[in-house]
Amino acid sequence: MEFKGLCLGCMNNKGDAMECPKCGYVEGTPQVLPYLEPGTLLKERYIVGKHLSANGEGVTYIGFDVTTNKKVTVREYLPKTLCSRIKDDDNIIIASGNKLVYQDYLQDFMEIGRALAKLSSLPSIVPVIDMFEANKTAYVVYEFIDGKPLDEIIKRARRFTWEEARPLFLPLISTVNSAHSIGLVHFGISPENIIMTRSGTLKLQGFGSPDAHLAETELTAEFYEGFSAIEQYSLEGKKGKWTDVYAMCAVIFYALTGKRPPDAVSRSYEPRLNMPADVAQNIPTHVVTALAGGLQVNIESRTHSMEELKNQFTNPVPRKPEHKPVPAAPAAEPSGYGDRYVDEPSYKDSPAPAASAQMNRNIPRGYEPEDDEPEISPYKYGIISGLIGFVVLGVIALICLNLIVIPMMNKNKEQEGEDVSSAYVSSAEDPTDSEPKVLYRVPNLVNKKWSSVDGNEKYSNFYIRLKEEVYDENYEEGRIISQTVKAGSTVPQNTPIGVVVSKGSKMRTVPNIIGKTVSEASKELESAGLALGDQAEEYSDDVESGKIIRLNGIEPGKKIQAGSMINVVVSLGPED
Repeated sequence: MEFKGLCLGCMNNKGDAMECPKCGYVEGTPQVLPYLEPGTLLKERYIVGKHLSANGEGVTYIGFDVTTNKKVTVREYLPKTLCSRIKDDDNIIIASGNKLVYQDYLQDFMEIGRALAKLSSLPSIVPVIDMFEANKTAYVVYEFIDGKPLDEIIKRARRFTWEEARPLFLPLISTVNSAHSIGLVHFGISPENIIMTRSGTLKLQGFGSPDAHLAETELTAEFYEGFSAIEQYSLEGKKGKWTDVYAMCAVIFYALTGKRPPDAVSRSYEPRLNMPADVAQNIPTHVVTALAGGLQVNIESRTHSMEELKNQFTNPVPRKPEHKPVPAAPAAEPSGYGDRYVDEPSYKDSPAPAASAQMNRNIPRGYEPEDDEPEISPYKYGIISGLIGFVVLGVIALICLNLIVIPMMNKNKEQEGEDVSSAYVSSAEDPTDSEPKVLYRVPNLVNKKWSSVDGNEKYSNFYIRLKEEVYDENYEEGRIISQTVKAGSTVPQNTPIGVVVSKGSKMRTVPNIIGKTVSEASKELESAGLALGDQAEEYSDDVESGKIIRLNGIEPGKKIQAGSMINVVVSLGPED
C-alpha cells in the first residue's frame, strides 16, 4: 500500500480522492484538540488517524503500522481533566498542580498495558502489539479487530438464543476470570466494549484505569447505563471482581432479551427484572438462576466471581457456594494497581437460587404438583382462608393510610408553609428489626437547577446523583428533566435517586468572535456549547496579528448544532 493514498479515517487506500469512497473521511480534516493531528507519525512506525473514542483516561485512534502494513488501534494516555495540548505541538501540557496525580495515573496506564500484554494469548482479549512513551505521555498499540460492537449486532440483527450465546460468552467469562487472577478488573464491560469478529467470536476491549469508570475521582467517570454496577456510582461502594460479574450478566441478559436492564441506581429502588415469557420459557432454569445471582444490586447477595458464574452457567444443578469469611484485609494484587478495589463483601449462603425469584419467570406450562405433596383438610383450609382475609384487610387499611391520610396531613403542612420534601413521613413495625423503619417522602426535583440540588443539605436524606445530561428544547441548561424515583413516593433514608439534567437546546447561536484572540474565541465558543476548529492564517492590514479576521463557512448569529466546530481565519498582521 502507498502511504500517500492512505485514508486517515479507515486506513484503506483511497488513491487521489479527497473524500474516501469507503468511509467518507475527507483529507485535510482539521485537528480536534487535544487529540493528535491526523497523519502524526509515532515511533517512526505508527501513523495516527482519526480518533475513534475517548473517556476520562485517554483516547483511541485508528492507526497504521508501516512495518507490517497492517491496521492497528493506538491508545493514548490523555486525561483531559489533568492536561491539554495546543495546536502544532504534540507534547502534553500538564495542568498546574496536577503533576503528581498525572504521573500516578500514567504509571497505572503502563501497568495495565503490561498486564494485558501477558494476557494477549487469551482468545477474548485484544492483543497488545507495542508500548512506549512519547510526547510526555504514553501509548499502547493494539491489534486491529475487524468486526462490529455487540451493541450494534443486537440492535440491528436480533437477540440470541441460549444455544447461540453459550459458546460466545463462556470463553469471554474465562478470559475475564484470568484477568481477575492477576488483579485486573475491567469496570467497563458493556456491549459497546465487546467486539464480534467476522469469524463469530467475542473480543473484549476498553481495559484501562478503574477510576475512568468510578464516581468521585480525578478522572471524568464514564458509566454504561444498565451495565455499570451500583458500587461504581459512589466513592464508598466496595469495588472488585463482583463488579465485572454484574456487568457480564447484564450483557448476557441484553443479548438474550434484546432489552437493556434499567440502570443500577433505579434497580436499587425496584430490583425486579422482567424477562419476556417467550424468552424465559426457552432458557434453562439454571441459566435464569445464574443471571439472577449475578444481577443482584446488593453486592453481598451477588455472585462473587467469574469462576463461580461459569460453574452456574455450565452446571444444570445450581451449586451452593462456599461460606467465605470476610478477610481482615484484602490480599495484595500481583500487579499492584488493583488493591483499591478488591475488598471482599460478606458472603451469604446460596444467593443465586433465592435471587432467581426476582426474574419474574413464568411457571412452565403443564406443571402439576408431585404425588407426595400434602393435601389441605377443609378445617385447615378454613383457617388459612380466614388468615388471608385478615391480611388482605390489613393491606387495604395500609394503602388507605398512604393514599389518603398521609397526603392529607402533608397537604396541611404545605399549606402552613412547612417543607415536607425530606421530612419524616411514617414508620412501620418490622418483626425482623428492633427499631421501626423511617420513611421519607421523595421531593419533586423536576425543573429545579441541578446546581441548587447537588450537595444541598435540604436533600440529605436521599442519595441524589447525576444520571445523565441530554439536550432538551423544553428545559434550559442545568435544569432537571426527570428523576428515577417518583416524587411523592415514600422510601427509606439514603435511597438513590438518579436525575437527568438538560444540556439546553441542541441548536446554539454562533457568537461574534471576530477581532478576538484565539484564546478568547475558544473560551467564548465553549461557553456557547461550540468548539474552535481549523485555524487558517492570512495577512491583514486591518486586523492585528493573532486575532480572528472572519469565520469560515458560517456567520455570527446563525444557529448551529451544539458541539459543532467553528473554523476561523487568524491574522498574521500586515505583510511586509
